[in-house]
Amino acid sequence: MKSMSMKSLIPMVALATLGATSVASAGHTYSAASCYQYADSSGYCYGNFLAFRSDATTTSYASFRETDAATRSFYARFTVAGATVPSTYTCIPDATVSAMWAQALNARGYFYVSWDASGTCNYLTLNNGSSYATY
Repeated sequence: MKSMSMKSLIPMVALATLGATSVASAGHTYSAASCYQYADSSGYCYGNFLAFRSDATTTSYASFRETDAATRSFYARFTVAGATVPSTYTCIPDATVSAMWAQALNARGYFYVSWDASGTCNYLTLNNGSSYATY
């Protein structure tokens, strides 16, 4: 009986590995929308524009804005679970967040923005990716 050398096993191991690869998640989408404001008026909003637009309450939306006078703001309207009327959430970016405003104005994916008790946006993260492609 002839024994198999390590060299002859490599193609079989490679084929077995190919058969064991994970299944792709083609068509995966992420959709979320939420806002929250604490008692001190600080708060946050996160999600993607598709989810705000598709929210069951039909009055929800979110936007990053800049006027021709260079006034920048984040504005959202969202009805939290258990509420019967929507709430408005808004903030003006600080210098750090303002440095990202051009990207925020062009964002089409996930965002997370938070503000302090004085209404200053103090944190912003933006993620674009294929799972947000149905915006």
